[in-house]
Order: sequence, then C-alpha cells, then structure tokens
Amino acid sequence: MKLTKYIALAIIGTSSLFSCTDYLDTNPTDQISGNVIFTDVNGGMIAMNGVYRLMYSSGWAGDNSTHTFGYMSTMLVADFMGDDNIVSSSIKGWFSMDYNLQERNFYSSMLYRPYSEWNFYYTIISNLNYILSHEKSLTGLPGEKDNLFGQAYSLRALCYFYLIQLYQQTYIGHENSPGVPVYTEPTTSSTEGKPRGTVANVYRQINEDIEKGIGLLKQAEEQGISQIHKSHIDYYAANGIKARIALVQNRWQDAANAANIARQKTDLGLADASELVSGFNDLDMTSVLWGTEIQKTDQNGAYASFFCHMDANAGMHASYDRKCISAWLYKQMGIQDIRRNNWWKGNIAPALEQTQGPQKSYCTTKFRFSEYSSYLGDNIYMRAEEMLLIEAEALCRLKNYDQARTLMKDFGSIREKNYVKNRLDKVTDSNEMTLDIYGTVSTPEIKTLLDEILLQRRIELWGETGRIFDVLRLKAGYTRDYEGSNHIVKLSDNTKIPDYKGFILTLPQSEFDGNVNMDPVADQNPL
Repeated sequence: MKLTKYIALAIIGTSSLFSCTDYLDTNPTDQISGNVIFTDVNGGMIAMNGVYRLMYSSGWAGDNSTHTFGYMSTMLVADFMGDDNIVSSSIKGWFSMDYNLQERNFYSSMLYRPYSEWNFYYTIISNLNYILSHEKSLTGLPGEKDNLFGQAYSLRALCYFYLIQLYQQTYIGHENSPGVPVYTEPTTSSTEGKPRGTVANVYRQINEDIEKGIGLLKQAEEQGISQIHKSHIDYYAANGIKARIALVQNRWQDAANAANIARQKTDLGLADASELVSGFNDLDMTSVLWGTEIQKTDQNGAYASFFCHMDANAGMHASYDRKCISAWLYKQMGIQDIRRNNWWKGNIAPALEQTQGPQKSYCTTKFRFSEYSSYLGDNIYMRAEEMLLIEAEALCRLKNYDQARTLMKDFGSIREKNYVKNRLDKVTDSNEMTLDIYGTVSTPEIKTLLDEILLQRRIELWGETGRIFDVLRLKAGYTRDYEGSNHIVKLSDNTKIPDYKGFILTLPQSEFDGNVNMDPVADQNPL
C-alpha cells in the first residue's frame, strides 16, 4: 500500500506538525518513537491534534496540490462533480477537471484526484490506527482516555465514509459491490495490502467505529470531559457524523435520532440572519458544531485553501475562476429569501459583467475570508442547519409530517419572510420525490414535503457538503443542459444515469503497484 507518508512529530502546544517524505510505505509506527509520544493520554492528544491539522493541510498530490487541501477540498470536488456548482474557467482553472468529470482519467499519476483523495484519507486512517493501537496501554484519567479514543474512532468512521462514497456507488443496491481496503491496525513497511472487499464490509466497519466513538465520547461527557475546542469531535459532532452515515444507508430513524442529538449541544442554535451573511468564516458562529480555526501562525498556504477558491473578492484564484450557482437552482429561491442576493449575484447584463471579481452572473459571495491581509478564515465542517435538514428529511421519510414541517418552519422562517405561506403550505404531506430531478424546466412544480426539504438542502448546503454524494444516494442523476442553463460544460446525457461511472473516482495506480491483493484490471473501477 504505497502512499506519500506524513509523519507525526510531538511538539509542545495544541497541535502536531507533519513533515512530508517521498513515497514511503504507510507506516507511522516505523517513523515516530511511540514511547515518547504515547507515554500518557496527553501525548496521545498531541498526536490527535496533529491528525486534525492534516485535515486542512495540502500536499496530497505532490506539486499539484493547490486544489488538494484536505477535507474542504473533498467537499468542493464532490460539489463541482454535480449540477449545482459551476467552475467558470472550466478549461484551465483549478477543479476544472472535477467539474468536467475528467480527473478519473488520470489514475496512473500522483498529481490528480484519484491519488490525492486516496492518499489523504488513508494517511489519516494510518495515523488514527496508530493512536488507537494504544487504547489499552495509555495512562491517564478514564474520561480523558475515553475522549481521545472516542475522537479517533469517530474520525476513522468519517474517513472510510468518504472513501467509500468517492470510490464506489451508493450503499443501497451496491452492498456487494467492491469496496475499499479496510485497515484497523497499524501498518508497517512489511504489511500486506488488503483487498477491496465489499461495500457492506466497509459500512460495517464505519458503523462499528462511529458507535464506538459515540459511546466513548458520551462516557467522557458523563465524567466531565467535554469539547476543548470546536476543532475536536465531541459527542454531538460524532452524532452528526452518524446522521450523515445513516442517511446514506436509508436508516431513517437512526438518522433522525442522531441529528436531533447533535442539535442538543449547549449554546448551539440556528444561525440568525446576520450570521448567515457573514461569510461562513468563523467557528464562533452560533450553528457551528465542528470545524477548524485558522490562525495567523498556522496559515497553511493561502493559495491552497477553501476561501482562495471560493472568495471572488480576494484577488486570488476565485477572482478570475468564479464559482457560480446553477441558474436553475438560483431561480428556485423566493424573491424575499435572504440567501438569494447575499450568497450569490443574480443575472447580470453582459455589459455590466467584469473579467475578475464577483461581478459575474450567479457568482457566489457566500464564503469570504475573515481577514484579507492574512488570508484568514475558519473551515466549517458541520452546522446545526445540516442536522436539522437531515432530521427533517428522515422524519418525512418516516411519514412524521407534522414534526418535519415544524423543523422546516423554524429553518425557513429565518431565511424568507412568509416562508410558511409562500412555500411550506403549498406542498402536500408526502415522502415521494416528484421534483423534476433533472432540472429540465425553469419553474418545476414543487409538490411534496420531501421535494421542499431536498430543495432547501441543495440551496443551504451549496459548497459545503458535496452535491454528488446526494446525487448518488438519491439515485437521481442530473443534467446540466436545461433551458437557460449557465453551465460552461453541459456533459453528456450519461449523467442522467443514477449509477453513472463518472460520478465516482478510479482507484490510483499506485495502490495496485504496492498491493499484491489488488488486481489493476479486475479491481479497477470502470474506466
């Protein structure tokens, strides 16, 4: 299993540094002194903080890493592969090949997406496995140990969850399809690579990990050990991860319960109108469950960052490679919806458009650096609004319509004056998805409560959670070639196929080169 290896180094402070070596075997135990870092739970937490730092580090695709900056770049990849987010410089811009569904063609190179996503998640898993291997041996208070290992199990679940979605079709209907290799023990230079196994096997490990993580974090909470910083996964964020997982598996009651628990965190609430237009750059936002604070001393490369690619005002990549909302999705918002003109530009006359900056039709202004001089902006991984929308969808699927409507009223009334009258009262109590899923007409009739929930999810989480993951789980497919489309690349009608091969990545050739249990022909995704 050949991957670029990041090595954990113990340092004083709240984070660890990771240094890059050239194409070592995945092998944390060969590279660091276990008896130095893992003497006690405090040393283990230093290593865990280092893993969190990896989540916003770049370097996952060698010299081509400006668009590979960890977790947030995964969310953008998955958004651009869908139908709601447009890369305007589709020929030469960063993320252009994700938008064109072309990255999967370059599986033999370590400079492109098949390798970078694989490298990123398996590197984190490798480090987490090393931490978890000390579960029985570390000294420290029981609550502190529960907190540490609860975070590690939960994050490992998240890593496998995104790996299996990136490299295989959705869970339902593909349980017996090839999965991704599962490692739960530390690897060394002599470790034999694992086979792909099945999707069901991967989800079995994901579910085991997140349940173990939630249980340990709950025990920690009961012993008075709570979240030190929002960059750490706590009991509530772990339930948020479980809610995401359960949603993909159509475990509606589990999804509703977990999302509800996530929203019960003390001092957590829905963002108010002023916060919704503040740039999504601050962990102190009322609705943030989990994210990463970026400090001046910890700015990890301004050009390899989320806001560099999304803030058209910054004079960086996004200023000329503008990211735009689909005209179809924009038109589904009510005139009084505060997101309509605060998160995006509307339709601008061609004569008034500019070649750089946000003055372009449908360009996003949703995400902004918090400080331009230092290129600062926190990375938000999970918000209460996402949990509310998961809970509402799950309740609707279970035909608990009154509860789902109450949640949507709370959500929608912050965003649109007269939301209930203008939208919610006009849909029927039904868990059928009847919305024109291909967006082939400009003004589809939104008939059901489920239609409204899913539409609001698309609008609210634009740029945050990866649209292609919903396309996969809903088995909806899409088209960019609708009436009045502003998509630069329309793609073929193959995207209307729910299980289209272009919606998932190919496996990197480097994995086949280093894994005797993986065949480059039989185990590769369809090319």
